[in-house]
Amino acid sequence: MLLDTSLPQLDHVFEYRIPESLFGHVRVGSKVSVPLRGGARFSDAYVTALSDKPEFTGDLQFIEKVISPISLLKPDTLDLARKIADRQAGSAMDVLRLIIPARYVRAEKAFLAEPVKPKQYSGEIPEKPSEFTALDVSAGSRLALKVPPRLEVTSQVTMSNWAELFVSLAVEQLVKGSSAVLAVPDFREIEKLEQALIAAGLEGHFIRVDAKLSGQERYVNYLRSLTEEPLIIVGNRSATLAPAHNVGLVVVWDDGDHNFEEPLAPYTHARDIALVRQSLSGCSLLFASHTRSLETQRLVELGFFSEVPVSEVDQPEIVLTDAHLEEGTTPSRIPSAAWLGAKKALDRGPVLVQVASPGFSPALVCSGCNERATCSSCHGPLHLAHRNSSPSCRWCGNLNASWACQGCGGKQLRPIAAGTERTSDEIGRAFPGVKVIVADGQHIITSVPATPAVVVATPGAEPVAEGGYAAILLLDGERLRGREAFRVDEDVLRNWSNTIALAKPDATVFINGAGLALGQTLVESAQVRWAAHELADRMQLHLPPAVRVVSISGSAEMVRTTCDELPPLAGHRVLGPVGQADGSSRALVFFEYKDGEKLATHLRAAVVTSATRSKKPPASSERAARVLRLRVRFDDPDIDSL
Repeated sequence: MLLDTSLPQLDHVFEYRIPESLFGHVRVGSKVSVPLRGGARFSDAYVTALSDKPEFTGDLQFIEKVISPISLLKPDTLDLARKIADRQAGSAMDVLRLIIPARYVRAEKAFLAEPVKPKQYSGEIPEKPSEFTALDVSAGSRLALKVPPRLEVTSQVTMSNWAELFVSLAVEQLVKGSSAVLAVPDFREIEKLEQALIAAGLEGHFIRVDAKLSGQERYVNYLRSLTEEPLIIVGNRSATLAPAHNVGLVVVWDDGDHNFEEPLAPYTHARDIALVRQSLSGCSLLFASHTRSLETQRLVELGFFSEVPVSEVDQPEIVLTDAHLEEGTTPSRIPSAAWLGAKKALDRGPVLVQVASPGFSPALVCSGCNERATCSSCHGPLHLAHRNSSPSCRWCGNLNASWACQGCGGKQLRPIAAGTERTSDEIGRAFPGVKVIVADGQHIITSVPATPAVVVATPGAEPVAEGGYAAILLLDGERLRGREAFRVDEDVLRNWSNTIALAKPDATVFINGAGLALGQTLVESAQVRWAAHELADRMQLHLPPAVRVVSISGSAEMVRTTCDELPPLAGHRVLGPVGQADGSSRALVFFEYKDGEKLATHLRAAVVTSATRSKKPPASSERAARVLRLRVRFDDPDIDSL
């Protein structure tokens, strides 16, 4: 029995006795209710095994009741959860909470009343796009694919070549009687795959797994995934955990996207989940993207993954606008060449303009002394969401209508950067009569027609244009690359490569502020070469992903003691502990991959010890009353703040 509890000290199997009234109703995978201690409290639990010979020699408590008549936990799902938890020094139940959705009784009864009959796919396997003819997904293969950008335009829909490829590979698995898991970063890519699957006549053969569904829909889809029906499972990072009958293929699209980072314990990246799942099931595994993440490049250089050769396709022309500047000339935000290119392209279709930030102005300064304007409450940066709105804080959201500069006392603010709203105003004045569309977090647009228009979007929010964009302007390169982030160049290259893939083959892409290295990489479509060079630098500096990293948080004494008591590791480094804004301390430990199991076991024991330590905090203040427990996070992506 595995208890549904967040207490780390209870992350192991318990034994309970089945009462006679529940004989035949309790099965492996059943969700039940069991008493705790003297029976005053109850906890949900999952049955992991049945035996007529208990290991515990004392008196066993009885199961209280069976919550669901369906076995909700498959043995291979439990094995996957346990493996992931052990790798991340977490609890198996934390992983299972990410897999098994909340129960809906009405939906469950309807599902049992009309069980889904497995459907045999009888159609033909769609052809792969011509550039992927060399791709052979054999059983158990591990492949890395750099996808050349190309849009497939039909009378019905504009499709990305990778979506067509995934549909073809998934149907190959259906014909074999196996399931396929297709994991993509967010709902935009999920909708692209849905369109491709429906266009291929697969509407009854796939299910969706993501937060856009209602709770009841997610539960019904989960129940269907438990059946012996080969399915195509489409979703975000949750899809890599979803149960599937006889899974034959797992595909992860654009594994470098930060949406694949799980924000809940045990914080496992979808890429790592896919790797663990492949090792347990022996299925095929494909990592595909327009760029190459450094983690995937490392696996290729180790020989663990095979690189797939692809045929070249016609690609848009890349123009680096800052490469044409004369010495001593200050670059403009939208160079004249980009203006002229956009004006000519509007005769052939829509034009995309990508900017760094949403809103009217993401940064403000004092008009008198040019000091950066900050919030009077939390000292965060102020911005304007709209032209006539009051300045508000980007951190806490407070309005600062009566703002005054602490330096000179001035009360006038001046915008120093342009967001989507301000850029759309400028473009509207430059191109009178042309429709201007804003697409960002507040204005979600997934597609635009082929008619002439200018689309102003933030990174990741770009809609797909029917037939592709006639021209693309990538602005604010200096701002995007100037962020203080460990993976800033990798993120910018990935985003720009994905945006370029939305253009027509004969389009022109203008990039402002790309810099020499990223600019040449995009001009030559050499993302794999850039990833290899960047990985070599990381190896010399012993930085992720050349090595792994774990963050240890808690009280200063606790973190220091934990770091001092680490087991013997080859060449590990400890940075910190450093005090954090919430009063805790944090340290980073860099270590070799081969030491991951040993370190995870040790830190898991430290977490359990911290959780079971009874220490009554002083009640002198609310801050002092908070107990700081030890927390560990393997492969922590946020290593910039130390």
